Amino acid sequence: MTTPAELGWILAVPAAAAGTAVLALALLERLARAGLVRPNYRGRPVVTGLGVALVAGPLAALAVAAAVTAWAAPPGSRPGPDLPASVSLPALSAGVPAAGGLPTSPGPASPERPGGAAAGSSPPAAAPGELGPDPAGPLALLLASGPSLLGLVAATALVGLVDDLLDEPVRGWRGHLGAGKALTGGRLKLLILPLLAWTLLPPTPDLPGRGLAAALVAASANGMNLLDRRPGRALKTFFAAWLALAAALPAAALVLLPVAVAALVLLPLDLGERAMLGDAGSNALGAALGWALAALAPAGTQAGMLVGLAALHLAGEFHSLSRLIDALPPLRWADRLGTQSLSSPTPQGSSWPKE
Repeated sequence: MTTPAELGWILAVPAAAAGTAVLALALLERLARAGLVRPNYRGRPVVTGLGVALVAGPLAALAVAAAVTAWAAPPGSRPGPDLPASVSLPALSAGVPAAGGLPTSPGPASPERPGGAAAGSSPPAAAPGELGPDPAGPLALLLASGPSLLGLVAATALVGLVDDLLDEPVRGWRGHLGAGKALTGGRLKLLILPLLAWTLLPPTPDLPGRGLAAALVAASANGMNLLDRRPGRALKTFFAAWLALAAALPAAALVLLPVAVAALVLLPLDLGERAMLGDAGSNALGAALGWALAALAPAGTQAGMLVGLAALHLAGEFHSLSRLIDALPPLRWADRLGTQSLSSPTPQGSSWPKE
């Protein structure tokens, strides 16, 4: 018999796909009419900014999960797990429930539940088939993480869309920081992305930990944007990272599943050069990955990923990432997988060859 929690996931995944497809189709023509058409790496005019449609994935999944939870709740009771307004990073990391839902601040570590609340403070497990106070359950994890993740994806997509609209010829941090007094898209994101990450991340018990998490989210958002220079490249990078998370940190992959479903819906449009994610999509994908790591990975892993992202930024600042990828056969094969012919020459004067 299908439990309400299982039903929630069964409905949430197709809802994420359907919501993204509907929004993407609705946006394609509107973005074109709004003038968001840019030459891609080989000069072909392509609608950009379609990554805004990624928001529909987590939004639809969260709405379905909340509806199923409310439907399954006993009459007269509060619908589903009594989740707090925000969720602490250590609580999500350990998957430790507290009375009435996930704790806003973890209790002291114990041998039974390292890094989280003491075992005696955990709520009773829900009976099979019930959506009781079982915050470690997949659907409850989706409900707990959904608002924060959705808010971050939506906010970073909006900031990226502003950058898409600006359509500046300036590339790289040296270009943005050396652009005089002008407020470029790069400067805007340098200010806004860390602030969004700091504001929208689940609570942390200490400021250094929150600073590390915010830096990771901001660096991940911009790092994905650095890679979005060829059809499908940013999406493939996201899928590779998501699969790695599924193997090493399943809870992180689980909370990112609605975003992954939304990304999968947009993949044919991106590979077929019918639309580009734009900064709106690449920033949102990177921010979502950073959020999952910040929420669920240990601090050491977060620090290691931040160092790796810093190296990516340095490489992108002084070298062409596309040329580096082309120089490595496995990366070149993966980069071209599913794309159209790359034989068309890049137009003279285009900024793409430098990237």
